[in-house]
Amino acid sequence: MSEFNMQDEKVLEALGRGLEQSDPVPEDVIEFAKASYTWRDIDAELAELEFDSVDQEAPNGVRSSATARLISFQAGQWMLDIEFDPTSGRLMGAISPQTRYTVDVHSAGGFFTTESDDLGRFQAEGVVSGPLSMVLRFEGGQTIKTQWVVL
Repeated sequence: MSEFNMQDEKVLEALGRGLEQSDPVPEDVIEFAKASYTWRDIDAELAELEFDSVDQEAPNGVRSSATARLISFQAGQWMLDIEFDPTSGRLMGAISPQTRYTVDVHSAGGFFTTESDDLGRFQAEGVVSGPLSMVLRFEGGQTIKTQWVVL
């Protein structure tokens, strides 16, 4: 391997100056890149979208007054139901069969982790509309990942 020489140093300095003058990477791009890294665990089971209230049409002549978004995911024996209220930024979820788990929430507002209660319910505040995915980690070691949805 060749030694680091003066020419290499000049090239690195020029690259550094070029990077300093370029536009910074947008914060949401950085967050999505970090969130995509969590998909490296190929042993996790993918929870598929089973129901999304946004796909339900209101009867003709009736305006929908619903503000909360209801979404269900299925992964094997597990059913995850979530409710998102865009007005308050509250995300609530419950899994059946009921059990304890940790949930990593990846959203447009960032990444955070929360715990469920003994009945398999969790709640998160400050979630913003935009792309959302969750990773559920059960006490027995099983992991489930939801597909991405846009809230």
